[in-house]
Amino acid sequence: MILVPAIDILGGRAVRLKKGDYAQVTVYNEDAVAQAAAFEAAGAERVHIVDLDGARDGAPTNMELIKRMVAQLSCEVEVGGGIRSMEAIQRYVDAGVRRVVLGSALVKDRSFALEAAREFGPVIVAGVDAKDGIVATEGWLDTADGVPQEELIGELEAMGIRHLVYTDIARDGMQTGLDAQAYAAMARAFPGVRVTASGGLASLQDLRNLVATGAPLDGAITGRAIYEGVFTVEEGIACIREEEARRAAAGC
Repeated sequence: MILVPAIDILGGRAVRLKKGDYAQVTVYNEDAVAQAAAFEAAGAERVHIVDLDGARDGAPTNMELIKRMVAQLSCEVEVGGGIRSMEAIQRYVDAGVRRVVLGSALVKDRSFALEAAREFGPVIVAGVDAKDGIVATEGWLDTADGVPQEELIGELEAMGIRHLVYTDIARDGMQTGLDAQAYAAMARAFPGVRVTASGGLASLQDLRNLVATGAPLDGAITGRAIYEGVFTVEEGIACIREEEARRAAAGC
């Protein structure tokens, strides 16, 4: 499992939302490009970027800014937010983005999601954001479709999508701690999908708890905990490695 620092872009700035609420915004860096470079310099192997303007508006609003980010980074870049066309995916891939996250389109336009999975294969990541087990779309503003998360994830696995970023919206940006066992259960229920945990990661103990499940998790995304100095990227990476080493030594 790797630590994946997150940059949510709103109006060109690095921000975080509380519970996905656009009215509850905290700005952490006016220069999102500089923030991405700082995460890589701290040792991040992957940076998770969300175009919040795009997620809300249904188009990749901050694509040019994100392309400037990618041009300065050598680590893996994962991008989501408002990606609703094959042309948008291709533009990101051409810019060097390694993982493209589809969110609302997974529910709103299943044929597009299937086409993307067929055309771009492992580049495509499913971004499933849920409230109380129901998938939310349109930048977390809409749960009207009422699709249960397990139903959608099962369909995505059948479509050939092999990577999943799952966000518990109720915990995201709240630093309340995450439910490690819930992510572990999801990873075990869908063994063909590599799950990245997102939403509510608040401490180094949360990272230890995720590793301690023994589930084959791909990564853990965090934003506010790093921005507010709870722990650094370096400390988070070291914590994961130490817990993995401890489990290996114990034969777990």
